[in-house]
Amino acid sequence: MMTMKKILFGLLMLIAVQAFSQTRQAFVDAAEASFESKDYYSALHYYKSVLEFSEDMAVLYKTGEAARLFNAYKVAEENYKKVKDLQKNGEFPLATYWLAEMQKRQGKYEEAKQNYQLYLSENELDNPYYTESSRKEIEDCDWALSQKDSVREYVSIEHLGANINTPFSEFGPVKLGDTLYYSSLRFPSEMDESKPRRIFSNALWSVKGGDGIQFDPEFNDKKYHTGHVIFTEERDRIYYTICEYRNATEIRCDIYYRDYQAGKFSDPVKLPGSINDSSFTATQPSLGLDPFSMEPALYFASDRPGSKGKLDIWYSSIGKDNTFGDPVNLMPINTIEDDITPFYHKPSETLYFSSMGYQGFGGFDIYSVYTGNMVNPYIENLGAPLNSSYNDLYFFLGDKEDTAFLASNRQGSLFLEDLEEACCNDIYEATFQEIEITLKALTFDKATQQDLLGATVTLVEVNGDETIIGTQSAENTNEFKFPLIRNRSYKVIAEKSGYFPDTIMFSTRGINKSTEIVKKLFLQSQSLDLELLVFDDQTKEELRGATVKLLDLSDPSNETVVQINEDGNSFVFPLDRDRSYQIITSKRGYRPDTLNLSTYNVTGNRIIKKIYLKQGNLEDYLPLAVYFDNDYPNPRTYNRTTRVTYDDSYPPFMARKEEFKEEFTAPLINGAKAEAADDLERFFEYSIREGRNDMLKFIQILTDEIAKGEKIEVVIQGFASPRAPSNYNDLLSSRRISSVINQFRRYSDGVLIRAINNGTLKIVQEPLGESKAPIYVSDDISDARNSIYSVPASRERRVEIIDVRRSNDW
Repeated sequence: MMTMKKILFGLLMLIAVQAFSQTRQAFVDAAEASFESKDYYSALHYYKSVLEFSEDMAVLYKTGEAARLFNAYKVAEENYKKVKDLQKNGEFPLATYWLAEMQKRQGKYEEAKQNYQLYLSENELDNPYYTESSRKEIEDCDWALSQKDSVREYVSIEHLGANINTPFSEFGPVKLGDTLYYSSLRFPSEMDESKPRRIFSNALWSVKGGDGIQFDPEFNDKKYHTGHVIFTEERDRIYYTICEYRNATEIRCDIYYRDYQAGKFSDPVKLPGSINDSSFTATQPSLGLDPFSMEPALYFASDRPGSKGKLDIWYSSIGKDNTFGDPVNLMPINTIEDDITPFYHKPSETLYFSSMGYQGFGGFDIYSVYTGNMVNPYIENLGAPLNSSYNDLYFFLGDKEDTAFLASNRQGSLFLEDLEEACCNDIYEATFQEIEITLKALTFDKATQQDLLGATVTLVEVNGDETIIGTQSAENTNEFKFPLIRNRSYKVIAEKSGYFPDTIMFSTRGINKSTEIVKKLFLQSQSLDLELLVFDDQTKEELRGATVKLLDLSDPSNETVVQINEDGNSFVFPLDRDRSYQIITSKRGYRPDTLNLSTYNVTGNRIIKKIYLKQGNLEDYLPLAVYFDNDYPNPRTYNRTTRVTYDDSYPPFMARKEEFKEEFTAPLINGAKAEAADDLERFFEYSIREGRNDMLKFIQILTDEIAKGEKIEVVIQGFASPRAPSNYNDLLSSRRISSVINQFRRYSDGVLIRAINNGTLKIVQEPLGESKAPIYVSDDISDARNSIYSVPASRERRVEIIDVRRSNDW
C-alpha cells in the first residue's frame, strides 16, 4: 500500500475551482494546496491547467514533481526535460537528477546515465546525498545494461487480469492452496468524514483465478484501511494491518491478528506497544524464524526509532505463551533507503524483500537473503523478469516453489489514466521452469588421495531441522549423485568402516541454471595419525599456508613427507607405531619450528600437536612475491617508472577474481570447470592476497630494523608474462618494481625515504621481463584465456623480493 490516489478529491476540486474562477492564480493556489497536502494526483492536474496559460519554468518543475510522486514517470520526464533545456543559471539543479531518475524508472538506462553524469558535472558539490546517489545510480545503470543478456529464461511473468487487478492498487498477494489472498485500494468508506471522501484498502480472496471477493463482512474495517493478510502454518490465526491516513498520500499502520476457529474470526487483537507505536508505522507483516534463535518470529517494515534508513525491516520473536519480544532491526540487510515487504520462506530459511538501497534495475527491486548467515549475508537481486525498471514488491513464493506472486507498476499494469501512464500496483504471477541441479560426491582416501571405494554417502538438507534426503552405498565406485533443489543448504557425509567420516556443507543459493556441483570428500584412516595444528604464536590464531615436513628418524631411508595446506592450519600424517619422527614446520615470514615425536606406547588412533610459529625476520619472508593484473601498473605506456603504489593496483585486481574465473573456465565443463575455478580461487586468495599482506609485514620489520641502526640492501626482481614484446615487458617489469618501491617510500609518512636518502636502505632493481617465463606460458595475444586469465600466466606478472643483505654482507 505504497501511495494513496485521491481521484474523487481531484475531480471535485477541479469542478470547484472552475466554478469559482478561471484565472491562472486560482489553479496555482489549488495546485500548491494539493501538493502541500501530498495529493499529487490533483496537484498534477492543476499544474497542467496552469501550463495552459503559459509554460512557466517553475510550474514545469512543480508539474514534474507532482507527476514523479504520482508515479507518472513519462509525464515527469517530459516536464523535467523542459526545465533542463530552459534553465540558464541552474535555477532548478535537481531537475537533471530527477530527469535521470524518471528515465531509469522507464528502463532508459543510457539516457539516465548521461543525465546523472551531467548532474555531477554541474552540481557535484551542492548536496552530498544527491551526489552519492548519482554515483550509485550510474553504477546501477551500467549494471542494468549488463543484465540484458542475463534474463532468467526459466521464469515467465503473467498479469493476473481484470478479475483481480483494477486501475487502482492491488498488493500483498498470498497463495494458499487454490486461494489467492490479497488487498485492493479502491473502496470508499461510509464512515469517512473527509471532504471529499477518500478510498481505502480491503482484504480480498479469489479461488482458482476467479473474481476477488471481500473477506467476512466484519473483517474489513469500515473506517480505516485493512490489508496485508498472512496466515499461520496451521491457518488458525491471521495477521493483518489496519492503517490510517496521515495525509492525502501517506498512511500509518498498526499490526493486528485474529484467531480463526470453526470458520469464524475472533475479535481483532492489536499487537503490543513495543511493535505498534502511534507515532510510527508498523506494516507488511510476515511470519518466519528468528535468524539467530530459530524461534518463531514476526517480520515487518517500520520507520520506528533505530531504523537505519527510511523504512527498515524489523522482527519480533513470538513466544509459546503468545508474547511478542521487543522488535529487532535486521541491521545486516537494511540500507539508508526504503527496505520493505518482507516475506520469509521457511523451507529455505530465505527472506525475500524489496529495497531501493541495493544495486537494481530502477525503482524497488526484489532481493533474497539466506537468514542462516547474518554475519556476512549474501544479498541476491532476483534479476529480470521478476524485477523491472519499475517498482517490484510483495514477493510471495508458493508452497511448491514453482510459482510466485508479486505486485508491480511495470508496463502491462492497469493505469488510472492512460494519458499519464500513472499509478498503480497490479498483481503478477511468476512461473518457474524446473532447472536440474545435481550433486556429484566423490570419496577419496585422505592420506593417499586415491579413490576410496566402498563408502556410504548421505545427503542431508540443513534448513532449521535436518532432513535426510538420501543415502547411497557402492563397492565399485567412488562417485555418488543426488538431485538438489534451488535455495537450499545441504551437508554431505561420507562414511566407511575403518575411516573417520568427512562432511562438507554447501548450498544451492544463487544458482539459476542447470548445474552439477562437485564435492570431494576425503576420509582419514583410523590407523595411527598425527594431526598437526599450526598457529601464530603472537595472536594464537590459526595459521594457514604452512609447510610441514615429516622425517622418519628410525629409518632415514624413508622418503621425507611434505604437506602444504593453503586452506587451513591442519595437517594429517599417517604414522607407524614404535618409531621416532621429526616434524619441521615453516611458513614465509615465520621462524621454522622443529618437533621430535615418538610413537612408542601411544594409545588411540590420533596424536594431536599444536605448533606455534614465531614471527621471523626479513630473511624468513624470502622469496616474497606480489602479483599484478595484466599490463599493470599504467597499461599501454612505455615508462620505466610509475607514481602509483602496489596498493593502488591491488584492490581492482582482486575485484576481478570472478571475471578471471568466468573467462578461464568458460569452455570447460563439469569437474574440469570446477577444478579450474578452484585453482584461480586459491591463486587470488593465497598467492595475491597473502603476498600483499606479507609485503606489508616485511616493510614494517624493515622499518623497525633500520630504526635500530641496521643498514640493509634489498634486491627486487620484476617479471612479466610473455604476452607483449620483450622490450615492452622489460619496461613493464621496471614499472612493477617501481610501484613496490613506492609502497616502501610511502610507508609511515615516508620514513623509508629518509633511509634511502641517507644510505641506510639500498634497493637493487633487477627487471627481468619475460626472460624467466616457462615455455608453456602462452604468448599468444589472441588467446586471452591462456595469456591473461590462466594461473601460469598470472604467476609471471609479479615482483619478487629475493634477497636481503645487511651491512656486513656488502
